[in-house]
Amino acid sequence: MEKCVERSCPLSGLRMVLLFLHYFLGYQFIYPMLLESFTLWLNPSARSVPEWLQFLFYCFMMAVAAWLAMPLLKESTERLKSFGWKLFKLCLLLFAAYYVCSLAVNIIVLLLSETETSANQTEIIEAINVSPYLTMFSTLIYAPIVEELVFRGIFYRALRPHFHWLLSALISAFLFGFIHVMFSLLTGNFNDLIYLLSYGLIGFFLALAYEKSGTIFGSMLLHFFNNAFAFLIVVL
Repeated sequence: MEKCVERSCPLSGLRMVLLFLHYFLGYQFIYPMLLESFTLWLNPSARSVPEWLQFLFYCFMMAVAAWLAMPLLKESTERLKSFGWKLFKLCLLLFAAYYVCSLAVNIIVLLLSETETSANQTEIIEAINVSPYLTMFSTLIYAPIVEELVFRGIFYRALRPHFHWLLSALISAFLFGFIHVMFSLLTGNFNDLIYLLSYGLIGFFLALAYEKSGTIFGSMLLHFFNNAFAFLIVVL
């Protein structure tokens, strides 16, 4: 049976562009400014966006992303019916393989980096201390859904019918890694560039999960496993 990833992407060009803009321009730049402005309108003396508003923001991001990616989600749902519980086993095996590979990559990163962890990871740890439940929601629910729809649903899926799966996976993995160090680079913190290896590695395995399962829910589940494991390490 032909895998879903080998067919043309079910998302129209317009849907892909809007989903791309929703995440890259919206989430990364425009929406945060709107949230800050709305917060100050509600409370001129506020110093941060309230948690309830941030929660609504994440829900808004997921709802819009899911609506724009609906044809892809419908296709993946059909594939999921035939794959069944084997998806859970596949993602566990891929997570185990990723973890072994990450040990070697992390040793290289630690040897070459001047910091013990990336700026992105440091921000997450600080967020857990300040807003543990909101951070848990954004890490375990929001990120696996929205980031997979963008990086595997758009980039990997659009590339896959035209290129070998390995090249498609490497490109989407690079983009996934870059977005996690982008703000560090924009502020002149080029030490974080080495963490492209760490984030790119999990991005590669997420693309592999999509390739092997033929459903975006495979990469979402593996993404959840990885984030849940990392979250438990921090809180425990």
